[in-house]
Amino acid sequence: MTQTDEYFLESKPLFSGKIREVYNFSDDNILIKTSDKISAYDFVFDDELPNKGALLTKISKYWFEKTKHIIDNHIVNDIELKKIIPNTFESCTLARKCKPIRVESIVRGYISGSAFKQYSENGKINDITIKDNMNINDKFESPIFTPSTKADVGDKDQNISLKEMYDLIGKDVSEFIKKKSFELYNFAHEHALSKGLTLLDTKFEFGYDKDDNVILIDEIFTPDCSRYCLTKDLKQNHIEYFDKQYFRNYLDSIKWNNQQVVIPESVKNRIISKYSDVLKMITDE
Repeated sequence: MTQTDEYFLESKPLFSGKIREVYNFSDDNILIKTSDKISAYDFVFDDELPNKGALLTKISKYWFEKTKHIIDNHIVNDIELKKIIPNTFESCTLARKCKPIRVESIVRGYISGSAFKQYSENGKINDITIKDNMNINDKFESPIFTPSTKADVGDKDQNISLKEMYDLIGKDVSEFIKKKSFELYNFAHEHALSKGLTLLDTKFEFGYDKDDNVILIDEIFTPDCSRYCLTKDLKQNHIEYFDKQYFRNYLDSIKWNNQQVVIPESVKNRIISKYSDVLKMITDE
């Protein structure tokens, strides 16, 4: 287990999310520490997956840098941070303080996961009517935007319509976020394709900076918030996703009953292998 830095022994987090703790680093910046825990079905497991936090952080930082021409983000140069937290530096992000916008912005380029389940039940995803006879992992003619609420820890996110998003945060902000979400997805989708991966769907979070500009926050295009697969496998019946679906499938197989469990080493290794593959393929590291 990674040795804890003195900074975290002496500091208390401002906020603890599902897998992240946020610390007040300075007047303008926060320090975000990504743990090695995993969540599924809105439940956080105590058992840890070694190196998971570092993998997620590396992938996010890569994408934040890669997409800053599309929209500004909360990342701050953290080259000096390694001196302060040498043991956990790879799992940490220095970021500007922002006011989070309490909506998750989900873009789907393909019909997969919970979206396919909704479609199978009523022909819709959120309030969007989808054409007939689509099969799982089929590509939409153009990506769709299916926002949800951003629930507090322990609660479940709720799918909402674009109109409901207008009511929550305003039409102008909603339309700006929708536009940028499509631009971000399309850019990452093309980049992933060039590496042999298909980005089926993803989610974003946004916030207001100190000047009330809407910027990109949290994490982007990691296996925790995005669904990848090998492009060559896209039409296979039993597809191997590079996200948390493998873990969800494991929980289903043991008839998990919303209690803490010890995750088998073989399952941990498989998850970390998938996350590592995404990092290597996307970044060529």
